[in-house]
Amino acid sequence: MRFFVTGLLLTLAAVAVSAQTEPPAGRGRGAAPRNLQILPKDTSAQDVGALMQQFTRALGVQCTYCHVQRTAPLLSAEESAAQAAAPPAGRGRGRGAGPQMDFAADDKRQKQTARVMLALTNDLNARIGTLSTVPGFNKQGAGLARVQCATCHRGVTNPQLLPELLAQTMTGKGEAAAVALYRELRQKYLGTEAYDFREPVLLDLGRQSLAAQKPDDALAWLQLNVEFNPNFADSYLVLAQVHERKRDREAAIKDLEKAIALDPANASAKTQLAALQRKRDIQ
Repeated sequence: MRFFVTGLLLTLAAVAVSAQTEPPAGRGRGAAPRNLQILPKDTSAQDVGALMQQFTRALGVQCTYCHVQRTAPLLSAEESAAQAAAPPAGRGRGRGAGPQMDFAADDKRQKQTARVMLALTNDLNARIGTLSTVPGFNKQGAGLARVQCATCHRGVTNPQLLPELLAQTMTGKGEAAAVALYRELRQKYLGTEAYDFREPVLLDLGRQSLAAQKPDDALAWLQLNVEFNPNFADSYLVLAQVHERKRDREAAIKDLEKAIALDPANASAKTQLAALQRKRDIQ
């Protein structure tokens, strides 16, 4: 478990480090990168740039996430007139051409974190490479998976899993904030690899909340699941348990009837429904 947690931290680190070594704007692609502390000092500008692109894609960020953006100096009236009359200059080149990036500066905390994470990632991959020597381990070193930024980040800066993120929001900010966060993330990231929006995610949150004696939280998760996945029978099964806990027997019966309509072979739903109907008839 400790090894896995270390790996998770490693991937996080790699992302931030990505932006640290890109060659400064205006120096040309062949200019040697400055202030390399984790990457080998002789790493070419081309290799650094390619690595930076991997980092930005993995985190879904731009260079300014880790790097300092310098404001271009103000132009005099004569310089402004000359620039307006001249053909467009190359991107990021020349005084007044726009914001300049200082890739060598260490001002931002994200860049400092990145260095740590990149070092951890390198260490983890080195350990993975030794697995081929473990007795009974069949894979050869060349066939082993390697940790990358995208392994955990999947296009977001915070690689926290969706259930953890939602549960923390529910605990810290309440039901409305947690539900709003789910809607926001789903709208923005559905169809990507950033978060898992499959039916069992909200279902498991509902079950966990019910087990923790938090039926209102469970109800919020399950109603959200029913809204986005109306044909998922298991949601109605757990909803019935929540409604029964809240002493709403009629709602529980309707939940179970819906579950059976979606899954006629569900013996558990039929058993629960029969039990609730007997209780209702007795009263």
